[in-house]
Amino acid sequence: MLKDRVTGVAELVSLSRATMAKVKQNVAVAVGLKGVFLVTTLLGITGLWPTIMADTGATVLVTLNALRLLRWAPHT
Repeated sequence: MLKDRVTGVAELVSLSRATMAKVKQNVAVAVGLKGVFLVTTLLGITGLWPTIMADTGATVLVTLNALRLLRWAPHT
C-alpha cells in the first residue's frame, strides 16, 4: 500500500479515521431505522411489507454513504 514510503502513514491514519466515522454513521442509521420499524410494526402502525421495503432502503442508504469514501482526499 505504501510502496516503500513512510510518508503515506499519516494519510492512511486519516483515511482509517474517516472510514470508522462512516462505519459508526452506517450502524446508527441501520439500527435506528430497524428499531423504528420494529416498534411501528409491533404496534400495528405499519405492515410487514413497508418494513421490508424500509430495510431494503436502509441497505441502499448505508451503501451510498459508504461509497462517499471513494471521494476521500487527504488534507493538505
